[in-house]
This record gives sequence, C-alpha cells and structure tokens, in this order.
Amino acid sequence: MSRTKNTVMIDNPFAVIDRRINRLESLLIEIRDALHGPSSSVEVDPYGDFKWLCSTCPGIPASTLRIKSAAGEIPGVVKFGKRVLYEKATVLNWLRSQTRQAVDAALIEQQAEEQFGQQLSKRGGVRA
Repeated sequence: MSRTKNTVMIDNPFAVIDRRINRLESLLIEIRDALHGPSSSVEVDPYGDFKWLCSTCPGIPASTLRIKSAAGEIPGVVKFGKRVLYEKATVLNWLRSQTRQAVDAALIEQQAEEQFGQQLSKRGGVRA
C-alpha cells in the first residue's frame, strides 16, 4: 500500500521473514558444500608437474630439483611420453623423511672416542 510523498510504505511482514529464511538456507548450503568438498589437493589431483614440485620445495633451486629428478633421487616420478609428473603423496612423504634429526652431543662424543681409539690401535700408539 503506497501513497504520495508523506506516507510510509508498509511492507508485507512475511516478506522480511521469507528473505531471512532464504539467506539462512543459502548459508547452510555453503557450509554443507565446504564440509563435504575435497579436503586436500592431493585427493583432487594425485599428480603434480615440475612447477608444483618447485612450489612444494621453496628453498631448493629448480636446477637442483631437475638434477635430483634425473638422477632418480626423488621418488614417485611418473613419465607420460615427454611429460614428467610427480606423485604428490609420495613426494610429500619423501620430503617429510628428509628432515634432519636433532644431534645428540653425547652420541657424537662417544663416536669420536671410538674412532680415535681405532686410529691409535692401528698405529700402535698408547692411549693416555
């Protein structure tokens, strides 16, 4: 119901409720799609190209990655004709296994003593 300049337009109260319900439905659909969508890029595409490998190993130069790939040091390499692809899960597991363990000073000291003792016994020296 609308009139001229000085009157207020009255909205249907159910139209406001209908807009709110539609908005809630769209939000619920977005949440459902986000929860049931793919959880990681490994599941969507199991293979990555050299560009993916470079982005996965940001601290390693591309030339080093090419050399390691050609030498067979990187696992999960799959060749399709001239195209070289990398199995993402295999490469990621390999990268995790490449991390260095913390160095134990006592173990290093023990190994040094053993090596020093072996060197002295070869020369016939006396250990003090």
